[in-house]
Parts: sequence; structure tokens; C-alpha cells
Amino acid sequence: MLNRWTARLADPAQEERFLATQLPGLRRDVLLVCVLVLVYNVVFFVVNLLRGPAWGYVGLSDHVLVGSAAVVLAVLVRRTRTYRTTARALVGGFGVYALVALALGGDRTPTGWVLLSLQTAAVLCLHARLPFPVTAALVPAWSVASLLAATTSGVDDRDMATAVALVASVVAVGLSAAHRVATQARLLFARTEELERISTQDPVTGLPNRRAWEAALHREWDRAVRTGGPLGVVVVDVDHFGRLNEGFGHPGGDRALVEVAGLLTAALHRPGDLAARLGGDEFGLLLPGADEVGTEQLAGRLLAAARELRTGAAPGDPVSALTLSLGTHATHPVAGGSAAELVAAADTALYRAKGGGRDQVVGAREV
Repeated sequence: MLNRWTARLADPAQEERFLATQLPGLRRDVLLVCVLVLVYNVVFFVVNLLRGPAWGYVGLSDHVLVGSAAVVLAVLVRRTRTYRTTARALVGGFGVYALVALALGGDRTPTGWVLLSLQTAAVLCLHARLPFPVTAALVPAWSVASLLAATTSGVDDRDMATAVALVASVVAVGLSAAHRVATQARLLFARTEELERISTQDPVTGLPNRRAWEAALHREWDRAVRTGGPLGVVVVDVDHFGRLNEGFGHPGGDRALVEVAGLLTAALHRPGDLAARLGGDEFGLLLPGADEVGTEQLAGRLLAAARELRTGAAPGDPVSALTLSLGTHATHPVAGGSAAELVAAADTALYRAKGGGRDQVVGAREV
């Protein structure tokens, strides 16, 4: 489930879904850091301008460039659409910061170079995973330490070793915390997804259950109201399922349900179509964009596939006794209408199919 070294989910698709949930927080944090960097450089630009910079007005250029880079980064981040793009923009912004600070920051001592490099590396590693209050406290501290070290002359080896040890300790603690937070966040996300899957999936057939059906039905109804498109429903019932269970046992009944689920899934070809087990021996097909004729045609193909499956089954196979009754209905949803009425009309057609001898399709317009 999780790579213990990288703290990344083993499933790439699941990792992408997790990152998508983190995008708003990452974008907000980056914008706040940009504001901090901009304010810091504006304040020091004004202070140095009033005092008179030791290197002349050219010495103020680092504040101008870093502040401008913060503004550009903030604009880019507001336009990004994915977590990875936002992270790349963050890396680019801190890269600009490091280059400008090193190239135009004045007389850099070895300690200043080390502190600034470690600061940049630590921010890149930690920012997206640490709680923002921690990052917000550490970044200014590292910045102050870098500037103090950069203006210090005559640094001996002992001071250098002390500075490196201190910064390395901070980075080590931060990386440990970041790894722990990243691991816990991803494990929680994976467990939440698993619970969501369990709560919306039928354990026998693997199809979405009634809860997922209801959510999808209302979602597609609202979408159809907005677009003006049709919405079709097919209600499917396994005929004499009680007898099938008695004759072949519950394992045989479960196998028949699995075969029906396979038939329903194979009948769907368009994005948005949904097959679900509504409970017991009843299934449903949700067909966004399908009108009455298209819904009935799909139900007819499904019935033909079920008959073909039954014909090819060996004697003693529960599928050999499998027949289906299907009721269909489609409508153009309108505001103020009810998705329940759509399903109720299909249910009425299903009862007519069962009353008329079963193993057939009846559309609501025939009722």
C-alpha cells in the first residue's frame, strides 16, 4: 500500500488522487510564503534605501529580483491545475531565490553559502508536507540565519562546523517529521478510500450498491436538467430467484448474480453509464443521454445475451435456470421533477413484464 522509504502510495493512480486533494492546501501555503518573501524584501529594500546601501543602489537589486520572483510565483500558482505543476513552480521560485541571493547578496562567506543551500533544500523537501505553521516558523529563522552568516567575516573552521551541525540537525528533524506526516496522511487517505469503496460496493457482485446508485441517479438527473438531455433507466429482476436458491443453494444463487452482473457490465459502453445491484435479485442500469428507444434497445440486447448464456450453460449449472425480466423508462428531466418518478415508472414496467410471463422487456410507454 505504501513505500516506506518515499512515503508514497504504491498505486500510482491512488497517489495522484491523494495529490489532487492536497492541491488547495499546497497552493494556499505557497501563496502565503510568497507574501512573506515579498514583505521581507520590501521592508529590507526600504530600510537599506533609507540607510544607503553599502554597495550602492545596485546592492538593492537582490531585494527587487527576489520580490519580483515572489509575485511571479504567486501568479503562476493561482493558475496551476495540478499538484505537480504547483510543486514545480515552487521549486522554480526557490531556485530563483537561491541564485539571486548567492549571486547578488554581497560578500558571502562559506558559512553563508552552506546555510543558504541547506535552507533552500530543506524548504523544497518540507514545505509541501509539513504543517504550514511549522514551515512558516522555520523559513524566517533560516532566512535570518543565512543573512547573519552572509555578513559575518573571519569565520573559522569551528564556527563553520557548528553552523553546519545546527542546520543539519534542524533539517534532519524536519525531514523526519515530514516523512511521518506524509505517511500518516497517505495511510488515512487510503483507508478512507477503502471504507468508501466498501460502503458503496456490493460484496457479492462487485457492482455499485444502492447507495452508489442513488447518488449517481440524482447527480445525473441534475446534470440532465442543466443540459436538457435525456436520462434512461432499466430495472432488471432475476426471475424466480428464490427457487434458484433452493435448487442450487446459496453459492449457486450467488454465482447466478455474478453472471448477471457480468452481463450488465458488458452491456454498458458509454462513459457515465452505471450498472448497480439495488438489492436481493434486483439490478439497475443508469443510462445518461439515452432516450426511450435507446434504453429499450439496450435492454433487448441484454435480454438476448442472458438467453444466450442460459442456452450455453451445462445441465446442473445454476445459469441454466436463469431468466430476466426488465422494465425500462427514459425521460427529459426538468427542474422540479423527481428522479424517483423515473425509477418508479421503470418499476411499473418491470411488474408488467413479470406479470406477462417473465423473460421479457417492457417499456414504460407500453404500460
